[in-house]
Amino acid sequence: MDGSSPPPPSTGRDAASSAGVRVAPLFYRLDLVPGAVPALQQLVAAVGDVADPRTPWYVGDNLITYGRSCGFLTDPRFVAAVEAAAPRDSERAMAWRTHTLCWAAENCRGVAGDFVECGTYEGYSMAVVLHFLGGLPERRCWLYDLFDPTPGPGVGKRLEAHAPDLYDRVCRRFARWPNVAVTRGKVPEVLAAGAPDRIAFLHVDLNNAAAELGALEALFDRVSAGGLIVFDDYGWTGYRAQKSAEDAFFTRRGLSVLELPTGQGLVVKR
Repeated sequence: MDGSSPPPPSTGRDAASSAGVRVAPLFYRLDLVPGAVPALQQLVAAVGDVADPRTPWYVGDNLITYGRSCGFLTDPRFVAAVEAAAPRDSERAMAWRTHTLCWAAENCRGVAGDFVECGTYEGYSMAVVLHFLGGLPERRCWLYDLFDPTPGPGVGKRLEAHAPDLYDRVCRRFARWPNVAVTRGKVPEVLAAGAPDRIAFLHVDLNNAAAELGALEALFDRVSAGGLIVFDDYGWTGYRAQKSAEDAFFTRRGLSVLELPTGQGLVVKR
C-alpha cells in the first residue's frame, strides 16, 4: 500500500465483449433491514441496467460493488457453464458465488481425492462447476442432500422446488455425467453409508450448524493437503451459528476460515 488513491473506475467492463452473465439484481430478506427496498430501488434507477455485465456495478445476492472488474462475468468459459445450467434469475444473482466455486474446484484438480458437496438442493451450483470443468471425468463427484419435498426454513428457498420429484429431477440433471453419484439422506448420518476415502474439494451448504459441523467431523480428515473447503453460508448474518461452530472447529486445528464478500467461507487444508 502506497497511500495513493485508486484510479477512477472505467465506464464499463471488458469493452471488447458484449456477451456475458447478466446478474439479476435480487436480494434476500430485505424485510429485516428498514428502508432497504426504497434505497435499492433508487440505486437501480440511478445507475441504469445493473444486470449488464459491462457495467462497473455488481448488484445482486445481497452484494453491491462499484469499480470492480468482475472479469468472470465476461469470461467465455464461465459464461458458457452458467448458460448450460439454465439458470433462473435467483441463480443468476449468485454469479459471484458460483464463480468462487468454479475457481476453487479448478484449483483442486491437482489435489488427490474426489469432489464432494453436502447440500445439493436442486443441483444448480455443481451443475455449473461440472460444465466449467468439462464434466471432471478423471474424478468421482459425490452429492448429498435430504431432497426433502417439504419446504423447510432457508433464505432464498423456492417453495415450488420442494415437490415429490425433487430427488428424481436432480438425478436427471446429473445423468449426463456417469462419474456423479447423487445420494439422498441426512448429513452427516448418510456419509457413513458411503463417502470417498480422499477428498480434494468439499462444498458445504446445509443451512444448519449441527449438520455442517457433523459433515466436518466426518469428512475433514479425509480432505487431502492442499484441498479446499467452501462454506456457502459462512458470512451470512442469518447463519451466525454455523460461523461460530466452524470457527471453533478450525481454531482447534490451527486453521481459520476466510470470509468472502459473497458470504462464503474458504479454508485451505494443510
